[in-house]
Amino acid sequence: MKTGWIIIWIFVIICTLTGMPLDAHGQVVVNQTENQIPIQELRLLVAGELITQTTDLASRSNPLPDRSPVVIETILLADGTEIFATTRTPIVTNLHPRIGTTVIPASGVGVAKYDGTYISHMNSEFAHAIEEVVSTPDFRSYWDIGGSNIPANEVFMDVIYPVEVPKSGYLVVSERDGNSSMDFQALDVNGQPIASAQTIQLRGYPWNTQIVNQGNYPTQPQHLVVFSPQLFGTNEAIHGFRVINVNGADGKIVFFRNSIYVRDDFAMETPPGVKNVVNVLLNDELKEQPATPETVILLVENQEPNGWVRLNEDGTVDVSPDAEAGTYVIFYQITERGNLSNSAYGSVTIEVITSLPVKWLGMDAEETYQGANVSWSVAQEKNNDKFQVFRSVDGGNSFDLAGEIPGSQAFTGPATYTFFDSNLPDHVQVYYFINQIDFDGQASMSEVFKMSRSEVSPKGIKVFPNPYLGGNIGMSLSRVQEKQVGAIWVKAGNGNLLFQAEGILGELKPLFLEKAKEFDAGLYLIQVLVVEKMETIKWVKK
Repeated sequence: MKTGWIIIWIFVIICTLTGMPLDAHGQVVVNQTENQIPIQELRLLVAGELITQTTDLASRSNPLPDRSPVVIETILLADGTEIFATTRTPIVTNLHPRIGTTVIPASGVGVAKYDGTYISHMNSEFAHAIEEVVSTPDFRSYWDIGGSNIPANEVFMDVIYPVEVPKSGYLVVSERDGNSSMDFQALDVNGQPIASAQTIQLRGYPWNTQIVNQGNYPTQPQHLVVFSPQLFGTNEAIHGFRVINVNGADGKIVFFRNSIYVRDDFAMETPPGVKNVVNVLLNDELKEQPATPETVILLVENQEPNGWVRLNEDGTVDVSPDAEAGTYVIFYQITERGNLSNSAYGSVTIEVITSLPVKWLGMDAEETYQGANVSWSVAQEKNNDKFQVFRSVDGGNSFDLAGEIPGSQAFTGPATYTFFDSNLPDHVQVYYFINQIDFDGQASMSEVFKMSRSEVSPKGIKVFPNPYLGGNIGMSLSRVQEKQVGAIWVKAGNGNLLFQAEGILGELKPLFLEKAKEFDAGLYLIQVLVVEKMETIKWVKK
């Protein structure tokens, strides 16, 4: 028994020292025939020209000019789903300890660029170059691992995204010549392997693109495979992937998602006669951009036959003054303009009520330097306890309570209320609705209304002085950014993560500034995430 435990502990120590994965949950294999998602078409953009590869091998070739990027425009899967590369740039960290050392020749590990240039692992920009590789779907730019420079079954790097990776998305991986293998582990929000997740063993790449890099093995084309993050088999949130080298896989990993993404809408306790109760397009997306009548066509599947609830072509929903109380569900389809094969389906649910403790007259929100003045008017109140003000910064998809004020118990005649929202997020469009609650627990919700902001663009974040020669260090954040939740990462030129913190940026700033004084002389990459936007600063300490 003692001998057995000694052997187990020796194995754990070896895994810890070498970076070998401790995979206790299981493995799933992706190869030419298992667990890969078949492709129908590959649509590529080369020098402004759209090129389509199909299942017919004759349609695939190395396009000209041969030193231009070959970027995936979209991928059409065999089931008709169209996917495209996400624009979110991940952070590359936990590079293998050999990276940046003389143990590996300068040309032994690097990044091969589309124009024939090669960024060695000895280059201080290597980690940043890898980040570009895993965020840009260009087949002619990829990482290169020569021979056994990264030992088999050891961690090559971690790829961590600034937000949770939706399991409904897709992982697209390419490999030069399609003859080398790699493994992937799912990482949690702290960048640690998820114990409940399976390891994905990538052992095959069924789509030969025939696309090559003229400056790096011009006879070996990139091979492609698509698979789902659901193969990790975990219910925990995934925030990144650990790439484990098996036998010198040269390629790239890029996260893809559906090009049309639809979220269902709900409008509860809506009185008759309200127009623009909700706009179903506000939380739908086309290629990670808000869907609009200019970019998509909306087709209603089942309009309410009496005309009591109507979904309009612009996405707005109106409730007729004659509407009877009840719950109405309308299904709809949105289709990309100019690409009628790219569609998705959604629904909107409207709950109409006819007995209200208040009668709404109007709502408004006006931006001020310190925040927003939210105002509303009612024609009557009955048994009214309080008003709650709800705010949304994601297009009306989800709302948070901004605050509340007391109401009048009973009166007839117009009355106006105001609420000052001092904790205004840094977004161009802010949405509000008012929820009234009476003493019996009944509630009445106003329609959703919007405030467009004039000065909300994040100011450029700076660390100064730059270069730093001594004395005090400062970081510039706007007044709004100081109050927001975000994250700060600091990496050395070799990609090693030196500082990581998440929380209120105004509270993180002094922690970072104190830590920065301890850094050795050199080049540092400082990355600040705020409102799902990443800013990267190059800072030099001499």
